[in-house]
Amino acid sequence: MTIESFSNQLQILTQTLSKYHSRFPAELAELSSLQQDFAAKQLRFAEAGQRLSIGIIGQVKAGKSSFLNALLFNGRAVLPEAATPKTANLTRITHGGTPTLVVHYYTPTVWRQFVALAAGEGNHTEARVARELVDMVRRAGVDVDAVLAKGKEDLPAANVAELIDVLNDYVGNDGRYTALVEATELQLPLPELQGFEVVDTPGMNDPVASRTQKTREFMARCDVVFFLSRCGQFLDRSDRDLLASQLPNKGVKRLILVACQFDNAILDDGFDRSSLAETETNLKIRINRRADTELEGLAKDRELQGVPEVAALLRKTKTPLFASSYAYGFSDWPAARWSKGMQHVHGELTSMAAEKWNGYIFTAEDWRRLGNFQALTAAYKAARSAKQELLTAQHNGLLPEAERRLQDILQRLGEVAENRRRQLRDNDISKLAAQQAAAERRINGIAAVLAEIINRNREQVRALHGKMHVELQTGMAGFSQLNTRSGTDTVERSREVSTSTWYNPFSWGSSRTVYYTTTQSYRYLAVADAIEQVNQYAVDNAAALLRAFQDVIYPTKLRADLRKALLAELDTRDENFNPEEFRATLEGCLNCLELPELKLDIGDPARAISAQFCGEVRDDNAMAQLCATLLQTLQTVSGQLDAAFKKGVDHLCMQLDALCESLAKEMAAGIRAELEQLGKAFADKEQELAHYDEVIAITRGDGEPLTTSLSQN
Repeated sequence: MTIESFSNQLQILTQTLSKYHSRFPAELAELSSLQQDFAAKQLRFAEAGQRLSIGIIGQVKAGKSSFLNALLFNGRAVLPEAATPKTANLTRITHGGTPTLVVHYYTPTVWRQFVALAAGEGNHTEARVARELVDMVRRAGVDVDAVLAKGKEDLPAANVAELIDVLNDYVGNDGRYTALVEATELQLPLPELQGFEVVDTPGMNDPVASRTQKTREFMARCDVVFFLSRCGQFLDRSDRDLLASQLPNKGVKRLILVACQFDNAILDDGFDRSSLAETETNLKIRINRRADTELEGLAKDRELQGVPEVAALLRKTKTPLFASSYAYGFSDWPAARWSKGMQHVHGELTSMAAEKWNGYIFTAEDWRRLGNFQALTAAYKAARSAKQELLTAQHNGLLPEAERRLQDILQRLGEVAENRRRQLRDNDISKLAAQQAAAERRINGIAAVLAEIINRNREQVRALHGKMHVELQTGMAGFSQLNTRSGTDTVERSREVSTSTWYNPFSWGSSRTVYYTTTQSYRYLAVADAIEQVNQYAVDNAAALLRAFQDVIYPTKLRADLRKALLAELDTRDENFNPEEFRATLEGCLNCLELPELKLDIGDPARAISAQFCGEVRDDNAMAQLCATLLQTLQTVSGQLDAAFKKGVDHLCMQLDALCESLAKEMAAGIRAELEQLGKAFADKEQELAHYDEVIAITRGDGEPLTTSLSQN
């Protein structure tokens, strides 16, 4: 099948099924999304001089604009950095002969929705943002109808500096027209932008639906993503949801994970540390460990879902680039260019260093290292250099990725339609109440079978705790020995040399002091070695615990086991209730379950050593004490890991118990909702059967190419 024929098929399919949207809202919304994504990509590859699209994505307040200003504009505040949920919008940066701001306003329909939300009594995020936008417009005193009637507006400028002044009126936090702007495009005469576009997106937790949709539309044409996750809340649930589903499903081919706002994390963590080096080490160990754990888990999920290429993409992203836009500015820009936010953070960091780190003064090299923009620039340049390779991968993956998505959608749609048709055909309205009562009775039995699976997993986890306790103890030996190092000291010595001469009686008995240096060797133990061994023991064993846990119980694996048991149970029938008729509903309940995960965090494992020792330990007694402290610290870490694992297992088992209790309720509620939908369908049974027959025929193709089948309907 060619791209053109698939596009025609998809368009016919979407149009034909659109009349059934109220019956199958979730499935047909996904189909519509697929059709829009595919059309956008098809249009893109039909363009001459294709651009490589590089996106900067993350949550609101992740520092995306600051990051881009530093990466592309050497810190010039081209993009306003004070974006909030009410003012954030998608900004595309492209090449243009003249500096130009292209403004896309909200449609009048969308703005009326904001006004209605603002006037309502709701206090949810969307309502609060709507009130803020409406209030901004009121205070600015602009003619809303006249502005929105423009739809789009091009605002050329004489130079980039003038463009920055114009830009603030449209995207600045207090800009005159900001509240009415949905998206913007910056066209800049920068040679490095030729053949490329860089996009600063709103946060993916953006409460404004139309802006979120703009971001999703952009992601359909995005090749490379710099994904920013704040060090202080690294890879939280919102970040993981985006990494696990939306980005890979949209076809992103290269992903660079950035642990951003490293300066804030140092400020938060540094008060409990004795030095900058200790703070950096502790943060990097903790965040790297979390990145490895979370991304490996997401990759396993994708493998079980049959998408190995996405699993490979996620695994390549396991090592984050630590970055601080502010620290980069501290090292490379004069203080006069620092924003108020930069000035505040600089003052806080330098004060902490003076107070907590014995008067330590940050150096330019410190700021450069914390900013880490050399590594970020290298990643950006590498993506640009791989333009043709990435575009080719996008083009080659366009059709097979879309076909796979379509197959999944049609399969789910067909199952739901088949179930409803069978229910309508084999029952009547009088049997519906009896069917529901029988269903709820039977559900308890099905839930009990699934509870057995959950309980078996729980017992396996408890048995695993005993095994891992032993391995923690035996694994300690390899980390408890320190190798003695050799060093040399330069020692200045002196000796007296006679200066008397035989011909000068007055000099007899005189001398002078001659200075010289010698070297002497010594043995010592490096405190850094002890700290490294403790940290490595903690990292290795925490990872081993999580891997062992995931081999026994992992959310996707548990869900697969539950589904297998459910299908086996659905093979049994009785005269009052055929559970097979509700298979799609019951499976849907399983797929929506929030299954528990194990988390391990023991903080700074080597703190006991760094608090007592530093540098080189030469004295025999001190070396013995360091070795004893190392062994004691390892035992403490072992105990902490063991306790954290046990606590995590206990908490997980409690969650599983709660899951067992809620499973029957969730499944019964799902069946009630399904039967309620069927009850409405009985009002015009024959017509509904005809509708379901048509949907099933479309999803199957009835042995013909799907396009041919559709064109005949």
